[in-house]
Amino acid sequence: MIRRRLLRWYDLHRRDLPWRKTSDPYCIWVSEVMLQQTRVQAAIPYYENFLRYFPDVETLAAAPEDELLARWSGLGYYSRARNLQKAARVILEQHGSKFPADFEAALALPGIGRYTASAVLSIAYKLPLPVLDGNVARVLSRLYAVAADLKSAGGDKRLRQLADKLISMRRPGDFNQAMMELGATICLPHQPQCQHCPIRGSCLAYVREEVKNYPPLRRKSQPVLRRYIAALIQDKAGRVLLVRRSAQAKWLSGFWELPMWEPAEKSAPRWLAVKQQLGTVRHSITDNRLEVAVFLASLRPRRLFADGRWIAATEFRDFPITTITRKALALAQDRQ
Repeated sequence: MIRRRLLRWYDLHRRDLPWRKTSDPYCIWVSEVMLQQTRVQAAIPYYENFLRYFPDVETLAAAPEDELLARWSGLGYYSRARNLQKAARVILEQHGSKFPADFEAALALPGIGRYTASAVLSIAYKLPLPVLDGNVARVLSRLYAVAADLKSAGGDKRLRQLADKLISMRRPGDFNQAMMELGATICLPHQPQCQHCPIRGSCLAYVREEVKNYPPLRRKSQPVLRRYIAALIQDKAGRVLLVRRSAQAKWLSGFWELPMWEPAEKSAPRWLAVKQQLGTVRHSITDNRLEVAVFLASLRPRRLFADGRWIAATEFRDFPITTITRKALALAQDRQ
């Protein structure tokens, strides 16, 4: 009953998304990785652009890292892009350029967890493997009135058992997508649209009028505010001086950015002279809120600077530049 109603609803109301128009496991894999930590509407243009540059495993495996990161720039969580390429190289070398249809083989690929492996294999190969992401977990928690913490080992195990029993053997890929679609559009974290839910009659939380109690709330850690100063330095040709983040950097390793420093830790580098402030830009990375004061600056006379690179505005789009830097450059453009 639940499967039939949910699949009927999905057939009639599913969103028209580009990755739903293909059965190519490579394209489905790329979409699933992009959708981790990224909203659907934000991911669509990145997905389409990424496939224009890297249409298959071979081109992705051979791509220079700077080009790969440039196409991912703005999506965040850049380890996803690097792991995509690492996995592409394994697929090329060990699986004949085709995403493996075996669960254990898929799980062994860099950056592939149970969710991604199950999603790709169920959608592309129609294997009856249930998925369990945040949306599906919320649907199951309400459907079966599971009060356990979804992030706990016990809660996760219970939900996986329920998902395994519920999966459609006939249309596993569509069923998984229907569960995710229901959680993303109807069974929302706040103000769920129960009146439009195709399976509300089978939902224990709804029948008991306790939807707001499921899943149980978890305490969120408070974000850490970190303040920085960024220096915008231009040469006579209008090129901008950027520096590359260390390969050992905690975030955004290998990306290029404006010279930046935390004022609480040190003063401005001796090789630059800070002028007037252009404004402030903000950005969030995991549990950190970054607040960056952007200043016009110049190199001090007779100071040499060997660790940076002058980048023209025409190169910004095809260069792996941090989002903070792109925001700062946009701020400077608005002030002109």
